[in-house]
Amino acid sequence: MTQPPTPDSDRRDPLGFDEILALLLAFSAIGTVLWWGIGRRAESWISQQGRFGGAQTMTDASPAAAPGAVTPIPTEAVPSSLAPAEVTPELRAGENSSAVAPSAGGVRRSVVIAGAVAPAIVAAPADSAPAPTVTPTAPPTAAPIIVPSATAEAKAFSDVPDSYWAAPFISALNQRGLISGFNDGSFRPDEPVNRAQYAALLSSILANGQQQQKILFSDLSDDFWGSTAIDEAVQSSFLRGYPDQTFKPDQPMSKLQVLLSLARGFNLPRPADPDQPLQALENREQVPDWAKPAVAAATQANVVVSYPNVKQFQPNQPVTRAEVTAMLYQALKTKGTLPPIQSEYILQP
Repeated sequence: MTQPPTPDSDRRDPLGFDEILALLLAFSAIGTVLWWGIGRRAESWISQQGRFGGAQTMTDASPAAAPGAVTPIPTEAVPSSLAPAEVTPELRAGENSSAVAPSAGGVRRSVVIAGAVAPAIVAAPADSAPAPTVTPTAPPTAAPIIVPSATAEAKAFSDVPDSYWAAPFISALNQRGLISGFNDGSFRPDEPVNRAQYAALLSSILANGQQQQKILFSDLSDDFWGSTAIDEAVQSSFLRGYPDQTFKPDQPMSKLQVLLSLARGFNLPRPADPDQPLQALENREQVPDWAKPAVAAATQANVVVSYPNVKQFQPNQPVTRAEVTAMLYQALKTKGTLPPIQSEYILQP
């Protein structure tokens, strides 16, 4: 019995020359088609980037800018719906521009490296309101003051003899109707003066020309005898109240408070060096630093009157009626209408 031959399933005939050539031609054709298609897509994408306009590319081949020249910074292309009407940033003096690799959008950017940046001047919009003109503040002016003339004979007070140290000052102001005595014919020159009494004395020399607004003090009623005089003295800058909105009308005035009041109310010129006029005081260390300019102004104007020792001014002692009269006369004399009074108790700077 004869066995049939086993079929050889793995045996293939080798490719011939014609078959190999056909395969090469087919692959070449496919490659050509693929290359042409990819090239068209790239060209279309590049041209599409230019539709928004304004995209610029900085190349390394661009010529170097001359020293000090201003190099414009290219702006990145953005959709027209987001772009402002005009975007033209410029490189300011002192800044350097450095190129950065292109981003995914194909646009080369610039980074500004901070250097010595000059201050930029931004022009104001044409329709903006003009800036207000700053007018220099004028120095404070003195309150309107009346210096009356002598119209009567001086009254002879029973407790003010001619030898009394302040008699010339008391007589001079009494002749002008600025001071008066008591019903018993006395003047009581050594009595202290409280704030309300001092305001009443000032009201006799003040004209109607208030510099400040009226203050409603909590410890003053409308029917208080000195309320009108206090209002005038406060509004004329001669007197001030306390931070708690009180005036304390019955509080005695000190010598320092009187000098501060007269220096402020008469607007006495302040010396450039306050310590120089104060050299005339032997106890000048008792004058607080904050009060030195005013006390120096009063000293320079010969307003400081001190008894019994002219060089031993006691700033914190209660002032007497005689001392207030003498210092007020000296302050009025700065207006140039009163004759000088010779007294050894007027401090000379």
